[in-house]
Amino acid sequence: MGTLRLVRHGQASYGAADYDVLSPLGVRQAEAIGAAWAARRAPVAAIYVGPMQRQRDTARHLRAAAAAAGHPLPEPIELPGLAEYPAFELLARCLPQVVAAEPALRGLIDGGRVDRGLADRALWAMVDAWTAGTLDTGDLETYARFVARVDAATDAILDRHPERGQVAVAVTSGGPIGVVARRALGLDARATVALWRMVRNASVSDLLWRPRGDGRELSLLGWNHVDHLADDLVTFR
Repeated sequence: MGTLRLVRHGQASYGAADYDVLSPLGVRQAEAIGAAWAARRAPVAAIYVGPMQRQRDTARHLRAAAAAAGHPLPEPIELPGLAEYPAFELLARCLPQVVAAEPALRGLIDGGRVDRGLADRALWAMVDAWTAGTLDTGDLETYARFVARVDAATDAILDRHPERGQVAVAVTSGGPIGVVARRALGLDARATVALWRMVRNASVSDLLWRPRGDGRELSLLGWNHVDHLADDLVTFR
């Protein structure tokens, strides 16, 4: 039995021109993970990281903090399958379809000042339609392809760590973390999205895995933990 430890990236730059950059608070969150792991000398066999800047920088800052505390961690291995789903690209492509189904969101395409609440509402309406397969996404990733990609990345990690007791870390995003949990809990698409919406920045979730027949059994051991963060560092986005 091994452990797959999922880490969500630190807070990104929501509302900024480039979301895919850790905020100063996000850097502190990542450092807090590394300091906590160093304090308890947490064993880590390998660290895998998605290709997005916020994912790579989270791994970099947590490793730096751990090393500064005398607990060096393995060099990250980039795994493209750990990337987040293409949220902003989907929203840009599919917003007219979403607005047609929910006219209250029309302010987002009519111009003028739009509050963050309305933008969030549009995002999650888009995600609901995307997971249901009712959007024309063109050449963008479908929900089914996203799930298959994350499942393949998960299997790739587990294949590399067959030894009992090993801890493999994956630094990724809320969507992939929800998809892995879905696999352990047998969730449908709607429940999977509801779960990943609650994944906090720089949170840690643990899953145990064991061989089972021709495949693997994943069991959720710990979910969305942020005990390594001070109260003023706990955020969702």
